[in-house]
Amino acid sequence: MIPFVIHNVKSISAMTLLIFGAFFSAPERETRVWVAPESEVVIIGTTNVNGFTCKYKVQELEVPVQLTYNDKVEQIQFKNAKLKLANDCFDCGGKAINKDFRELLKTEQHPQVELRLLHVDPPETDGQKIGVGMEITIAGVARKYETTLSCVQAGDICVNGTLDLLLSDFGLEPPRKVLGMIKVDNKIKVELSLKLKEI
Repeated sequence: MIPFVIHNVKSISAMTLLIFGAFFSAPERETRVWVAPESEVVIIGTTNVNGFTCKYKVQELEVPVQLTYNDKVEQIQFKNAKLKLANDCFDCGGKAINKDFRELLKTEQHPQVELRLLHVDPPETDGQKIGVGMEITIAGVARKYETTLSCVQAGDICVNGTLDLLLSDFGLEPPRKVLGMIKVDNKIKVELSLKLKEI
């Protein structure tokens, strides 16, 4: 059974076009979105000495993301709404730290990180916040998260936010370097700044 973990997203402007732009007449709908090259996915970590930032090369995402979803009164269920991020496309600022990062994520056995949207709840009374269920897979281990998002629709679909994760949730042991004197903290942050265009 996949453990169920609760986290809060700090700030997100997200997919209201997909949430309530649809009428409730059809049980299943499909659309495709394109991730604009100015988007960012960043993993931020710290050690007992300093920090590190690994940015994903979003321009490597050349294939549109296919979304299939079911409209329901209680929530909208998504199928196959996945964003696959190749570990090799994260740049941490140098060859040595890139190598350490890929080893940490067990890249040889599990070459990508996967973000999957599961469901979206109706907005709260102020129309600014919604509940979102997602699944994150790192090093072959999947964890489900419930988050609360702030939503603003302005032209394109914009997603901005920060999610706190624990390496140990994914069976990863924070590595030690320099004879154990430098240790990576268990907590990491995933920062999203995505600009999505429906096509």
